[in-house]
Parts: sequence; structure tokens; C-alpha cells
Amino acid sequence: MMISATSLNALAQERATQKKRSYEVSVSPLYQSKVNIDGGGEFKLSSLFLRFKARQSVSSTTSVGLNLKYDLDDYDFSGTTEFGGAQPWNDVRRFGIGVPVFTRFENNWSLGISPSVDWLQEDGADSGDSLSYGATTFVFKSLTRDKRLGLGAGIFRTVDDDTRIFPFIAVDWRFNERWRLSNPFEADALGPAGLELTYSFNDRWHLGGGGVYRSFRFRLDREGVAPNGIGENKGIVSYLRLKREAESGLEVDFYAGAILNGELELKDSNGNELASSGFDTAPFAAITLSVEF
Repeated sequence: MMISATSLNALAQERATQKKRSYEVSVSPLYQSKVNIDGGGEFKLSSLFLRFKARQSVSSTTSVGLNLKYDLDDYDFSGTTEFGGAQPWNDVRRFGIGVPVFTRFENNWSLGISPSVDWLQEDGADSGDSLSYGATTFVFKSLTRDKRLGLGAGIFRTVDDDTRIFPFIAVDWRFNERWRLSNPFEADALGPAGLELTYSFNDRWHLGGGGVYRSFRFRLDREGVAPNGIGENKGIVSYLRLKREAESGLEVDFYAGAILNGELELKDSNGNELASSGFDTAPFAAITLSVEF
């Protein structure tokens, strides 16, 4: 998986404490065009991301949520030689559960923490060996009503029993009524939240651009080229996003971008590298439909 359509947004989480209860559902299809693999061959990727979020305000300053996610990545390899002339993996799925908690303190400080559990696996993989778990947390200070700045960190145990720790900047900074800098993505086992600069034409239309580093590790099936091994797809996601908001609560986001410095890795069940190869800049397009109620 290369891009997620959900966001880590300080203002959005603060609004959850102002509403007693809220729900959000989103669906995001993505298509990455066929690109050459450095070691020989090529691949393309079609993905579908489904999200459900529930938020409950437990006080005037604190909210608790439940995040459910399901992702499907359909890989199509052809002519590969770097991975033993075989297709290293096919359909890869991710199931995830998160419980975000957000609270405000005195002196304009706020804290967010979100423990989560994910199963990341190719079809046919052992679910017991596909578990990744950990938490992200961030703290920020509201300097003014429209300017929030802080730091965050994530720590996760990945499917190959590696512990990953990454810091990120937590920011929601409105320069004026048109320009805004914020975190566009969730910080989770895939990596940090990234940065996006957005220009608002009006209350309904917004244009943004940004980037984030993503690394997706998953357990392979029992009978493939590396039984019970590990696959990884990583790279820098660079994109433009056009957003349309409607009074009904429906939002539509159109994405166009590219994966830069992409790399595929294949490891055996003991974590030993079997093959690794970069791939050409990979253009992609995606759309997200979401509704809050």
C-alpha cells in the first residue's frame, strides 16, 4: 500500500471533543501504473482502502475513538528476474484496529495517543505471524486559534519482529484564510504523518500538495517464492490533492502523484534478504469519498 486517505489533523480531533458523538466512513480506490523494476521485469498495483471512524466525547476536553481499516493491494508482476523469475507476491491485505484518545489541557496544550493493532499479510499467510502493533503519540501547543505546533513519535513492532521508532512534526498552521500547513496522513506502522500545504479557493474547494515516506512490510504466504517470508514496498509518496466539500457532509478528494525512490524487498522467514530492487518513478491516481455524520 502506498497512500492512505485518512488524516492526522489537530483541528479535526479537537472538533471531536466539541461534538458528543460522530462517525466517518470513507472508501478510496487507487491505481499505480505499470513501472519497470531495476533488476528486470515490471509491476503495477491496484488498491482499495476502507475506513470507519467513531468518536465519542467523554468530557468537554477529551474524546475517545475507534478506527477500523481494511486495505487490499492487488499486485501484478510480469517478467521479473530479480526475484527468481517468479511473482514474489499477489494480493496483500491489511486489517487494523486503533483506539485514539485526544485531550486538551490548560495553557493551550493538547495530547493525542493512539494504540493500534494490524494484521498485514498476503492471501494464504499465517495470521498469527502477520501481527504488527504499537502506538503513536503527539503533543502540541495552540499558539493562536489557527496555529498549532508540536512533536510526535511512533513506535511499532513489525511483522518481522523489528521495532521501528520514528519522530514526526505535528502541525496545523493556518497562515491566513487561504494557506494552511498540516499533517495529511495517519502516523502508524507505515510511517510518519507527512506534510501538506493547502490553498483554499473558498469554503468548498481546496488544493493541496505534499509528501510522506511510507514503508509497508507484510507476511508472505506458505507456498510462494519465499514461504512465510516478508515482503516490503517502500518509497516517498509525492502528490497533489483537490478536495471538494459539500454541505451534506460528503467530501471528495482527487489525488494525482508519484512514488519516488521506490524499492521492493523480499526476505525469507528468518529475515534474511533474498532480493531487493528499486523501481522507476511510479505515477498513481486515487479518489476518496468520505462522509461524516
